[in-house]
Amino acid sequence: MGRDFVFTNSRTNQIGDKKRTVSKSFSVGPKASRFIAIVVFTALGIIYLTQSTQGADRSYKVRDLSSEKTQLLEQRDRLKIEESRLESLNEIDKSLNPEPTPEEEAKLAPVSKVNYLSGGRVASNQ
Repeated sequence: MGRDFVFTNSRTNQIGDKKRTVSKSFSVGPKASRFIAIVVFTALGIIYLTQSTQGADRSYKVRDLSSEKTQLLEQRDRLKIEESRLESLNEIDKSLNPEPTPEEEAKLAPVSKVNYLSGGRVASNQ
């Protein structure tokens, strides 16, 4: 049959000799426990700082986007005012210079001959 393999501290491997086995317990001294505590707290601190930095970055992005939105809304309002002003100017211009109807256009014709009055008699310029 098989044999069990045992880890020992002795240098002999004779059967029947008393051997001391390696202890399976693990102990941590005061300096090692302090070091482990410092490493754990440092890791937790780094994780906390990373999370808070990401939150701050998001808040900066949100603030920038909201200020850009405000600027775009103000620009939209200014453009609406400008549009209404230009439309009103076009309406005023149309009322001052109305387009002639087709009947009025038929009555109006370009001048081909100009007659000048000079001292009571009509002079023709051809």
